[in-house]
Amino acid sequence: MMSSIELSKLQGVGAPRALSGSDRPQIDARASQARPAAPNSAEAGIKLEVGTAVEASEPPVNNERIAEIRTALKQGSYPLVPTEIADAMIAARISLEIA
Repeated sequence: MMSSIELSKLQGVGAPRALSGSDRPQIDARASQARPAAPNSAEAGIKLEVGTAVEASEPPVNNERIAEIRTALKQGSYPLVPTEIADAMIAARISLEIA
């Protein structure tokens, strides 16, 4: 079972608005903080190797599991718990904002 998320710690989201010229300095400042100048990977002593799983042309997919889930959905036997779905959606949103 997925752990609950304390919603009181989440910041509210206001209505979207169009960006104005006065927003540009703040956006540029955040971008420069997010991407510090990285040294050349050779200078930093970083070696990157790409594994065969990454090189595969198709993503790893378990077709048997997909077929099982589709069958269960068609038969109405797949357990859908709205609170778990909502928790997972909120957690995904938060993890995308952090990353």
